[in-house]
Amino acid sequence: MTAETTLKMPPFEMLPGVEPYPFTKIIWHSVEAKQEWEYIVERSRGLHDQAEYEMVRQGFRRCATVHISPWNYDQMMEKIQADGLVWLPIVRTKNYNGFSHKHFPTHPGDPDSSVYGVLARNMEDAELFREASNSNPTDHVTIGELLGFPRCCCEKFNEWWPTYIDPVYQAAEVSPHEIFEEENYKGLKVTPHIATHQMMRYVGFRLCSHFPCSLDCEASIEIGKAWRQVMRSIDPKGYEYFERVISLPGEWTCLHGIAQVETPHFTIITNSMPTKGKWSIRWDEVKGFE
Repeated sequence: MTAETTLKMPPFEMLPGVEPYPFTKIIWHSVEAKQEWEYIVERSRGLHDQAEYEMVRQGFRRCATVHISPWNYDQMMEKIQADGLVWLPIVRTKNYNGFSHKHFPTHPGDPDSSVYGVLARNMEDAELFREASNSNPTDHVTIGELLGFPRCCCEKFNEWWPTYIDPVYQAAEVSPHEIFEEENYKGLKVTPHIATHQMMRYVGFRLCSHFPCSLDCEASIEIGKAWRQVMRSIDPKGYEYFERVISLPGEWTCLHGIAQVETPHFTIITNSMPTKGKWSIRWDEVKGFE
């Protein structure tokens, strides 16, 4: 069966009007699994967010997106200025925990809020990013260029968005894959690269910050080398743990607005797309850098 025929199957329709509020949760499969893996997960899951900032500071890309909350405003602004960077606000949003494709309205005095903005090495790039974000429609090509995303991935994202706001399955579908079949659903079996693996991103486990145009995108793998270098510079042991977690075998499924990512030791539960049928991706291994 080809990717084209699987795309036309009835389970790939959406449920209108279903949009769970963002959340994420890690469910441990046993006490023993929690004892062995909780510290590893907690030490490494925030590494990508730290690398977002450092990728700009160290000159690997022109911009990054950074949320600043009332509780850390002073520290963040002092750090940004000390590092010779600039930050411009774009929109204030209600705080949320998990995956979201949009910002939630709030008011300036809301303590449970943050300001989504752009971090850059100069004001020109920051203003260009903010202008692209506020344009109608949003200029994803310019945003992707400023964030250092490969052109091929930006074009594919524009093709998928906004029909698929969480295009994990779409990236797998255009990649080398096999079809597996269960009693009530069919799915894709793939072998992602550590630089293109986005199935665990909901709790912080991803190397690159963009959706790849395919799981074997060479441009993404090349960019991933810079992310790896930066993450190692932040916390070498943390990066070692990061690789252990993101290299676990697993299965990503999505049904009725809820995504689950099951590994041998824990399951991630989060909000996603309101699919009528069950979408599924499995992987037994994750490719590393040569």
